Amino acid sequence: MIETTSDILAKHFVSDLGIQSDDLVFMFSGVFGLGRLENGLDTIEEAIEKALPRGILIVPTFSYSWSQGEVFNINTPCPEMGSFSNYVLGLKNYRRTNNPSFSVAIRENSYNKDVINDLLNVGDDCFDDNSIFGKVVQYSKTKRAWVLLLGGAFNDVKYRSTFIHYAQQKVGVPHRYIKPFYAPDGGKRCVTQLARYLSREEYVRDSSNEYLKFNYPVEENYYQYGEDLEAAGLLIQKDFGYYPTRMVSVEESVNFYLNMIKKNPFYCIDKLSLNL
Repeated sequence: MIETTSDILAKHFVSDLGIQSDDLVFMFSGVFGLGRLENGLDTIEEAIEKALPRGILIVPTFSYSWSQGEVFNINTPCPEMGSFSNYVLGLKNYRRTNNPSFSVAIRENSYNKDVINDLLNVGDDCFDDNSIFGKVVQYSKTKRAWVLLLGGAFNDVKYRSTFIHYAQQKVGVPHRYIKPFYAPDGGKRCVTQLARYLSREEYVRDSSNEYLKFNYPVEENYYQYGEDLEAAGLLIQKDFGYYPTRMVSVEESVNFYLNMIKKNPFYCIDKLSLNL
């Protein structure tokens, strides 16, 4: 079995991927692809400290709580995000955003507190400019920022990430709409989220849409996005463990998706969902 130490992983981040000590990294992880971790999940945390001592690590802690009718608080687990995401919820140097569907935990150090305070101040729309995704995109316009897929995260395709939904909402797509989710405990707070149309009845409620020829529920397939990013020279891939690590620039990958949607509003909609 492959064994991963913090030194080996840190070297992978710096030497193989080119991550610099003050970069912003939004990291999705699949720990199973790293082999045996020398010190368990501490190994990843130690590698981050070595590779990104002055930078910002953002870890998705999506719980999807309100969309499932469940309450949310800062300690709500995120089982679908994997073991490292749940691990950081117990660390004192990570601070979590207060979004009941798409929260993230941000690693704090003595160099990044002011930036983190701004990143934590998100609104109640999951994917607009004031969401964590919008704030990271804005940050990426002037500083280095990456989306990192480690250890086989999203290994069904060469590349996909939640930043896709920011791009979809920014430009507008025909198969998704902004759906409200209210506090399941009866509170007045409402969180909005870009959601797929699951039925024709959902679709026809939105009279502004022109396209009705979908097979429902509308499904997506991001295979082509990864292929296109690679063809454009925007996808960094380096072998590590049992799966290649993939990394993209936040700004470049989001702009690429925005341009592809503008050319083809059905980009990355599964062919079986199209009835054109």
